[in-house]
Amino acid sequence: MKRLLFIAHRVPYPPDKGERVRAFHEITALAGRFRITVAALAHSDGDVAAASELGRWCEKVLTGRAGGRLGFVRGALSVAAGRSATEGFFRNKRFLQTLVEEGGREPFDLVFGYSSSTLPYVLAVPAKARVMDLVDVDSAKWDSYAQAARGPKRWLYTREARGVRALERRAVECCDAVLLVSEAEKRALGISSEKVMSVGNGVDTEYFRPLERPPGPPSLVFTGTMDYRPNVDGVCWFVREVWPELRRRVPELTFTIVGRDPAPEVRRLAEQPGVTVTGAVPDVRPYLAAATVAVVPLRIARGIQNKILEAMAMDRAVVGSSPAIEGLDVDVGKDLLQADSPDDWVRSVRTLLDGGDLRRALQRSARACVEGKYSWSTRMAPLVLLCKTLATTAPSHQAAAQRAYPACREQAAILPCATTGQTRRNQDEVPKAS
Repeated sequence: MKRLLFIAHRVPYPPDKGERVRAFHEITALAGRFRITVAALAHSDGDVAAASELGRWCEKVLTGRAGGRLGFVRGALSVAAGRSATEGFFRNKRFLQTLVEEGGREPFDLVFGYSSSTLPYVLAVPAKARVMDLVDVDSAKWDSYAQAARGPKRWLYTREARGVRALERRAVECCDAVLLVSEAEKRALGISSEKVMSVGNGVDTEYFRPLERPPGPPSLVFTGTMDYRPNVDGVCWFVREVWPELRRRVPELTFTIVGRDPAPEVRRLAEQPGVTVTGAVPDVRPYLAAATVAVVPLRIARGIQNKILEAMAMDRAVVGSSPAIEGLDVDVGKDLLQADSPDDWVRSVRTLLDGGDLRRALQRSARACVEGKYSWSTRMAPLVLLCKTLATTAPSHQAAAQRAYPACREQAAILPCATTGQTRRNQDEVPKAS
């Protein structure tokens, strides 16, 4: 069986938030075809403990520390050296040395990087082939931040967009394949190459399944990690620009914002009549099941919004913004509704609150859509085939990688690295994502 190194910028377990879900399902899809070593950067003691659980699907799990205050310092130094802050924040020299030594003892047939921040590691480890999953075009995200900012922040975000864009270009130059989550992200990357392809996200339709809605007043729900800038921006805009008019027209309406680590401005939204901010919850499904309508009012969005797929899988009526819907293979008006301006939002939400037949038809169509198009096995099949082919046939890009990125080993930070060997267990034992 071929040997694969999967490098992630964060520990992809438990699969309970967007950045973990995709990586976790990539690992479990590849586990049946490869001897996998997972190498992940841990940002807390909890991450290190969680990483050991991946031993159920992997031959070995390696973790190295990253981020924190030292990560921000190294990010600033990276910017001063003409690189992106992203490269410095995720840099760990000892971790990189561990990966190089691991590949030296028994060469990897394929190295798989998850997120552009792992590119220095991907290019440094000896391997027959390299795949980089950029997921989203992060440079475009930083551009969006810059457009919404002023003063020094605008300069910093613009500078970071330029640095991350250089990483993305280097990935296309030096890797055998570069993946993105949708055709829309491929277009946003703006690089014409046969190496660039899209592999979409899925949803666990057994876990996220229809549940009976408990009796109660009409309600809206938003789910997501609530210190993530696009989520913070979206819900704050919605409560400021849309909620007062909705509440005036439907006084009994409630809005529940569900997700871990709410930023201070999100917590303050609970001061508004009818708005609840939950913080972390053990399971988002009861909140989705209790809602009349799921709203996704993102003004900044990249890639595939798992929160939309999860709500659709639970046959909830969904209203989403254009940026949130972009990249989804859905029929607007049949599977979900779209709204952008405050008037659009008020009209769409009111239509669903008032029109039970329309709402139920939308719910049925939403569930059928994810069942037919978004199972993880269907979405991951092209990825497995690609990796099998490259691990067997691709020539080594190590020399080209080292020429394009000669200082990648020296650029890693000296931080402690924890290594945990794990024995492969039952590959079919897949935990459920929330």
